[in-house]
Amino acid sequence: MSESLFDPQSFLDASTTEVLVKRPPIPAGTVLTGHITKIVARPWTGRKDPTQGGIVVDVTVEFDLTAAPPGVLQFVGIDKVNIVDGIMLDLTESGSIDYSPGKNNKLRKYREALDLNVAGASFSIRAMEGRFILCKIKHDPYEGEIYDKIESVAKA
Repeated sequence: MSESLFDPQSFLDASTTEVLVKRPPIPAGTVLTGHITKIVARPWTGRKDPTQGGIVVDVTVEFDLTAAPPGVLQFVGIDKVNIVDGIMLDLTESGSIDYSPGKNNKLRKYREALDLNVAGASFSIRAMEGRFILCKIKHDPYEGEIYDKIESVAKA
């Protein structure tokens, strides 16, 4: 194995005249097949009310825009885009996932789209990783910028 030429100190001192440019968003309403590449659970705390909190599952979906509808790749300008979709979990008082009717609807929609919502079949959230899913894209404006978000999911 060859030794890396990367020197962290030189990297920090390197200068450039290049500017960083935000890529254009995927057009809203575009339907793409994505690959779930990563799943991470993390705690959250309310910004306005720190006594509120819970668990969110961040699902990273990678979209290969070379297989997107005509014109999307040319508009966005890059081959692959990752979108992280947060699933806020409803929990029971004991801290486990609430499986009562009407709870965890977003997780249910993912499970149904991935054929993982089968009575009697074993399921873990990590089982969603590595699977393909169909996603409809929407725009989410935040602080003057537009971000790609997953609006809905379906079977690929």
